[in-house]
Order: sequence, then structure tokens, then C-alpha cells
Amino acid sequence: MEKIMDLLNRISTLYAIPQWIVNSGAIAICIILVASPFVARFLMRPKYYKFREMLLFKVLWRWKYKKGDIIALWCYCPKCRAMLFCDDENCRTTDVLQDKITFFVCNECGGNELGRVVGGDRRYALSLVRRDIWRHIKDGTYNEVAKATKEALELLQHLEEERKAQELHDTTQEPSTLQEAMPHAPLLKTCQDNETPQEPLMNSAEDKLSSTTEEASQSNDDASIPPQEEQNNEKQENVEEAKPEAERHGV
Repeated sequence: MEKIMDLLNRISTLYAIPQWIVNSGAIAICIILVASPFVARFLMRPKYYKFREMLLFKVLWRWKYKKGDIIALWCYCPKCRAMLFCDDENCRTTDVLQDKITFFVCNECGGNELGRVVGGDRRYALSLVRRDIWRHIKDGTYNEVAKATKEALELLQHLEEERKAQELHDTTQEPSTLQEAMPHAPLLKTCQDNETPQEPLMNSAEDKLSSTTEEASQSNDDASIPPQEEQNNEKQENVEEAKPEAERHGV
């Protein structure tokens, strides 16, 4: 390290270059020498290395490449992008190929089945996916498959966002409808409370009316009685006056 620094100092004094420029140039050369193998490997790698995901058996498969081989191959949920669970228990209890089924289940989406492979367990499913990946690579159709996969994932994500927005709108709309319905309840209650006392009021009004009519009839009867008594009294007086005259004439 001391020899390198001494060499850099000699170069700066010999060519009249500032020391910091010489040091930064040396550091840049070291970085280029170290990074050149990795850059060369990145530039020389096959073009299909960009092909790292694909939709197959209704699930999303992702993988990596290492020394020309596919590694870290596994299935994921196309909606939430979570790792799936492979259920292949029935493959161990039967020897019939058509009865051997591997289910792909997403626990994040409620434990629902997203896809299945008939004919074997998870190793059989992984071998089918790996074979299909190499088929697209050899045929040169991996770019089209990658593009179609990207568009399908974007469409699924858009539909999932719309579904969540609709559910949120429905949940926010229900309390608003309840709040709109609540103010009518007290009004109905007050109307019912106001309507219930009307019957006794009507009864009391009828009682008052009947009492007033009875009083009026009694007053009329009282008013009609005195003239009749006066007429009777007058008749009796006339009779008493007529009696002496009759006695006088010998009647």
C-alpha cells in the first residue's frame, strides 16, 4: 500500500497533476478491474434469463437461473402474490394416476383452491412446470409468454382493486343508509305518541257535548213547565169564580 501511494505521489509531481486527481483515477481503475468480470458475465448471459415468471395451472410460477439451470421454482397466488401451499396427501394413499391430485391453496385468500395438477404429487407438478419452461426457451416463445403473463397479472390486479373498492363502497353505504333511516324513527314515535291521546280527547269532547245537550234540554223543560202551571192556576181561579154565580142561579 505504501509503494502504491509513493508511486501516485511521483506521478503527480512528475506530470504536475493534483494529487486528488491521481488518487481518484487510481480508484476508478481498481473498480473497473474488479467489476469487469461481473459486467462481462451479465452481458454474456443468455437472453432468456429475463424470463422468470409464467402462469400455468391457474397459478403464478417464479424461478431463478444458476449456471444454466432453473432453481428456486415455486408457485404463487396471481392475486396477492403470496406463496401457495401444495396439498398432495391423496397421492400417497392411491396408486391410480387419475386419482393422484396436487392442489394449490392460497391461505392469504381464505384457503381457497386456485389450481390443481392431476397425475402426481408436488415433485411431479414441479417437473411439468420445469419442462414447460424449457420448451418455451427452446422454441423462442418465452418473450411472448412473459408479455402475456405481465398483462394478465396487471388485469388481475386491476380487477382485485375494483372488487376491494366496491366492497369498501358497500360497507360505507350501509351506515349512511342507517343514519338516513334513524331520523325518521323519532318522528314516527312522536306521531304515534301524538295519535294515541286523540281517543280520550274525542271521548271527553263527546261527553262535554252530551252534557251540554242534556243541560239545554233540562233548561227547556224547566222553561216550559211554568207557563203550564200558570194556565192551570188561571183555570182553577175561573172555576172558583164561576161557582158562586152558579149557586146563585140554582144550578
